Amino acid sequence: MLPSILSDLSRPAARLERVQRIRTLSRVLACLCSGISIVLAAGLMAYWIVSADETIHLDARLPGIAVHPIGWDLRLASMAISALPLACLIWGLRRARRCFETFAEGRFFTLENIHRLRDFAIAVFASTLLKPLAGAALSILLSWQTYATGKTLIVNFGSDSLLALLFAGLIAVIAWVMAEATAIADENAQFI
Repeated sequence: MLPSILSDLSRPAARLERVQRIRTLSRVLACLCSGISIVLAAGLMAYWIVSADETIHLDARLPGIAVHPIGWDLRLASMAISALPLACLIWGLRRARRCFETFAEGRFFTLENIHRLRDFAIAVFASTLLKPLAGAALSILLSWQTYATGKTLIVNFGSDSLLALLFAGLIAVIAWVMAEATAIADENAQFI
């Protein structure tokens, strides 16, 4: 696969094909960013509205048996806490969507796109860090309101979180390198 990509770089006619592939894939990815944002927001609301108390307690990894049901006030508070990391992620997906839309227009190395990629990386990083904090707050809130034995604090930071942080760092470095390349290209253009 790599040799065919490298040989394509040397053919002038292949550039138009590559640009068209980039533009087509970027349109698809822009739509996916919007669709994923909608599905995640709807899924969060549906989870807190329709899930049974037992399901919520199991998902929160709370031990024991609840003595009080999860009321609507607690569900809404829990939804608000859960929405914080999701809001960061959705903001990042909106920035990525706009970046892909600009790619689909054939504009690749612009400062706006670089900033959008950087913002996406920041959003993924912030969402990843907020997720265990939100989970800890949820465990305290749910155990305090529903268990007779008191509060339980549960913090969950797994390999998926580490991979998300690595991904965010990777995108941030790519945006940084793109900014440097754009600055060098602008500097070289002044000599011509």
